[in-house]
Amino acid sequence: MKRIIISTASAMICLLLVAACNTPKPASTGASSTEAKKTDPELVEKYWKLVELYGNPVTVEENQKEAHLILKSDGTYNGSAGCNTLLGSYSLGAPGRISFSEGATTLKMCLKGMETEEKFKQVIKMADSYLVKQDTLLLHRARMAPLARFVAVYMK
Repeated sequence: MKRIIISTASAMICLLLVAACNTPKPASTGASSTEAKKTDPELVEKYWKLVELYGNPVTVEENQKEAHLILKSDGTYNGSAGCNTLLGSYSLGAPGRISFSEGATTLKMCLKGMETEEKFKQVIKMADSYLVKQDTLLLHRARMAPLARFVAVYMK
């Protein structure tokens, strides 16, 4: 039991170190250092529950977490792909444009839900645009059909 706890703790520390190294540094543009990062208040600081991938509904497998994504105003994201934790960075470009870093994940192996998890990680890599309508977030690649659909979940 101690070996499992130590291995898990070591893996989490390594994951955090890798994520810290992969965080891109902002390019110097000559703009004022007080210039705010591009953010979209409809997008950031919300718990986005994944409900659809490639047009197919997403269900929560037994003994797994709900797949979700949280985009922070500092340009980082975190969430869960169901089994593993996701984290990385993102940036917003022209209105409706988004790009994600490859990021990092924990490396747990689950008996169920790994196919959904892999597709979710693909969406993060592929997405280049987004649309927020009311409490729904859609991630797209070019002008294709939505890659993923999320709904905002609010604390009660």
